[in-house]
Amino acid sequence: MANINNLERQHTEIKELFSKIKQEVTSNDISVNLDILVKNINTLSGKLNIHMSSEDKFLYPALIESKDQQLKQIAKQYSEEMGNIHMMFNNYKNKFNTKSKILSDVEGFLKESTDIIKLLENRISKEDMHLYPKIKAL
Repeated sequence: MANINNLERQHTEIKELFSKIKQEVTSNDISVNLDILVKNINTLSGKLNIHMSSEDKFLYPALIESKDQQLKQIAKQYSEEMGNIHMMFNNYKNKFNTKSKILSDVEGFLKESTDIIKLLENRISKEDMHLYPKIKAL
């Protein structure tokens, strides 16, 4: 099974990037720190890919084989949800991973950034509050 402490550390790093991106997205002029914003989006993408890969390859398969029926059910549900979330994030990233792409649709970028970060924050919070504590209690 995946190392929960490592997954929690990844969550912390991902949440820090959310904060940085949200700060830039809510600033008066995103063009001021656009290089940093693009870097943070691409860094977030890399960290999310590593994190989701760890969950998909190690955590969820082990939980789905668990004798604990509640954990098994949660793992199945979370695994299915994550596929959709991962696809949505990749679409967002591919649409806005460069300065020129952001500047060509600033309004769309601002709205989609807010939406995708909220979706990801909710997912991470759900894992932190409901899944990881159950695993640690085993």
